[in-house]
Amino acid sequence: MDVIIVSKTHMSNAACVGGLAVNGQFIRLLDSEGNNQPVDTNFEVRQVWGIEFEARTNLESPHVEDVLITSKELKGTLKPSRTMLEMVEKYNSPIWRGSPDLLFDDCLLWTDNGSGYISEEGDIPDNSVGFWIPDKRLTKSIYYDKVRYSYRGSDGWRSIPFVGYQEPIEIIPSGTLVRVSLARWWDRNGETELRCSLQLSGWYDLPEEEDSITL
Repeated sequence: MDVIIVSKTHMSNAACVGGLAVNGQFIRLLDSEGNNQPVDTNFEVRQVWGIEFEARTNLESPHVEDVLITSKELKGTLKPSRTMLEMVEKYNSPIWRGSPDLLFDDCLLWTDNGSGYISEEGDIPDNSVGFWIPDKRLTKSIYYDKVRYSYRGSDGWRSIPFVGYQEPIEIIPSGTLVRVSLARWWDRNGETELRCSLQLSGWYDLPEEEDSITL
């Protein structure tokens, strides 16, 4: 099945690679043993791969996108004339539009410092990844040496950590297609319930980005 690579994000000792299949399915590409991709993986955002895969067993919501790769073949990359928004709409993938409060089926909770998360004690969304078009610009900030993007809403600031491989930019303009995800379940050394933190995986279709095949 043809798959567009839509995200590559940093993990502690690995890379998390996300794809959008031509049937509109979100997938997270694990190797045949169920491991994330290596840090130096040759998967790149906007590449098109022919991938055969099978669903991972024992999926734990909301991370229902995990698949095991059984074979793969690089086909090319998208031509400059094909924007990622166009491809997302072509494959009928849903897009959240507006405030970050709308992300993940309104299941997000927010800390006092503006970080978003879902809780095992609250509502769980259907997916752990998705596309978003913010109605206001996202502004880069550095917090404890980590890049975050801030959104100023009517209820105060929302602050989203950036985990992608792209070079951070100062401002992501409003109306830009971005990808968001929920990290794996974690707790703060037993001081909190299990949570999945909101993350920003990357953005698309800025003028400097270029590509090279048509689907």
